[in-house]
Amino acid sequence: MVYGRLDVFGPDGNIRTFPLSSPNVSVGRSSGNTVMLDNSSISRYHFSITYENGEVYVADMGSANGTFVDGVKLEEEGQRLLGGGEEILIGNLRIIYHHIDETPTRPMAPTDDITQRVEAANAEFAVDLRDPGQSVSPGAHISAELSIANRTDQERRFTVEVTGLPKEWIRIDRPTPLIDSQDTAFILVNFKPLRRSDSQPGDYEVKIRVYPQDNPEAAIQTRLTLSILPYGGFGMALQSKVVSATEQFSLYLHNQGSAVLPLTIQGRDLAEQLNFYIPGPNVVLQPGQQITVQGTIKPRRNYYFGQTRRYPFDIVVQSRDAARFIAAIRGYVVQTPVMPRWLPLALMGAVGGVILLLVAALVLLALRPNPQPNFASFSLSSTLVARGEPLQIYWQATDVVDYELAINGTPVRSESDPQATAFLDVDTSAYTGQIAIQLSGYNGDLQASREESVRIYEPITGIQTFSITPSQLVRYVVDSLSIQWNVPGAVRTQILGLENFTSTVLEVNGPSGDFEGVAGIARDPITVRLVAQDAVGNNYEQSMTINVVNPECTPAGEGVTLHAGPDIRHQVIGTVPQGDPVVVNAQDVTGEWLRVLLPGEQTGWGLRTDFVCAGNFDPVNLYKEVDVPPLPPSPTPTLTPTVTLTPTLAPAPSATPSPSSTPLG
Repeated sequence: MVYGRLDVFGPDGNIRTFPLSSPNVSVGRSSGNTVMLDNSSISRYHFSITYENGEVYVADMGSANGTFVDGVKLEEEGQRLLGGGEEILIGNLRIIYHHIDETPTRPMAPTDDITQRVEAANAEFAVDLRDPGQSVSPGAHISAELSIANRTDQERRFTVEVTGLPKEWIRIDRPTPLIDSQDTAFILVNFKPLRRSDSQPGDYEVKIRVYPQDNPEAAIQTRLTLSILPYGGFGMALQSKVVSATEQFSLYLHNQGSAVLPLTIQGRDLAEQLNFYIPGPNVVLQPGQQITVQGTIKPRRNYYFGQTRRYPFDIVVQSRDAARFIAAIRGYVVQTPVMPRWLPLALMGAVGGVILLLVAALVLLALRPNPQPNFASFSLSSTLVARGEPLQIYWQATDVVDYELAINGTPVRSESDPQATAFLDVDTSAYTGQIAIQLSGYNGDLQASREESVRIYEPITGIQTFSITPSQLVRYVVDSLSIQWNVPGAVRTQILGLENFTSTVLEVNGPSGDFEGVAGIARDPITVRLVAQDAVGNNYEQSMTINVVNPECTPAGEGVTLHAGPDIRHQVIGTVPQGDPVVVNAQDVTGEWLRVLLPGEQTGWGLRTDFVCAGNFDPVNLYKEVDVPPLPPSPTPTLTPTVTLTPTLAPAPSATPSPSSTPLG
């Protein structure tokens, strides 16, 4: 029988699957293992998996580098129970354990594929995201499939970042894949919310950002919505399952789930022989909260003779949410008669003697001093009470005629009934902090006292003030928020949700306060949460969402010419027609140019003086972009050669000598 499988993710991106059917499985690099993994980063015998009585356990086998389950290292000679979906890390290998249940099931019709795909691309690479398509409960896991296509002509390494959830909920099998030219890599993003009471249910917006490591500015961001379901968990126990009719019982309640749990508590005995008194039968438990509920159970009939009687009872707890579950725990009340059962027979035999001694007894009784009063027990309904919540005080006493109750030394109640055993609904609205509850019993001049300490804390009655201005921000613009809050009764408050707006750390402690001028740049709607905590750890929360709109500008004239960079010497890439509004997301460092968003995630730059911008922002507060395209190189001028003409002179004609005349002699 196959009870599970191991999916092994190698550092090269390869995935291998090993079904588990043997009750004892060993994993390591030695060939003697059930699962042999040829990897030098793990030990010869690294860890083992054991299947026993339907449970699956993992244990380290003395490996050199250890075995980690969901980020926690296994102790030597220790083992951990696996439920399915756990991540096991050994060396540079990542292993996911999947539980397989081969119990026969009824056939079901196939469901439609409800997963959604998100595709995004630019000139360098493309991203395709397939979301899980269903909700996930804490403790379970679910996956999204991400593919990255490298469109360039060279090998490139990419980085995958996932935000929007606690980091310990996220596992990426290949966070930095190396992808060949014109190739596609597939990445598995696993989501596993921890099964803890602070894993709040609801819809989480998950952002997945992918970028080449050599060009982070070319990032592509996709989103998906992950729905986290609430889970229920409840525990209850009696401090003692056998209680005396003169004592209180204590019931421990624990909300082990992640949702608020309203409960109703009541007592039940099928024989209808008992009376139950449970103050405050309706309680509300916050996620993870533990409380103690006290009450009394008394038999409806008192017995003065006979044997000790034992009455079974059930404390029944029913939830008031949609589940309407019912839980019960059995206990017993023990009633001890005032006198033993043999006493009536003895009394019948001694009636005569009693009559004779009655007169003498009355005389002695009149002469005997009053007995010393004594408290056999003294208890309170709780030692931790919210101001205004009634307090119950219970006791058992002997030889007491009058009772007086004092708080911090001031009498607040008195009772002259010797049979009294309780002061109910004692008002606590006038007290805070640690107070002393003192009960005194009197018998003539004699007195006995018992004292207990109670802490009265200020409860949070609600969030009185929580405001944020402005209620709307403009994207890409440096803006500031003002936050005010007032939560009477809170001992600690937190302002959460501003991490994507500002890097300023807001130090919050008191029940009220304000922050003025919290500066930042908004890119997405911001959900700000005010979390308040009272003196005993109860949390109260309120959230407020600030909408974010785009900054828009319109050409001031017939149109605006857009350039590839913030200079007229850059190449012209387009024109914004007259009357067409466009979104601007930055300015240059001089403030003279605005960057315009174009279709296809392209941008262009236009002169600020050529635009008229909307009145909900000032362009001077736009994000300043320092990384702008460099100016194109200036063309080298071509010189035309200058031709200098040198005149050629013709030779002067030679003189022909005239013949000399020689006179004849």
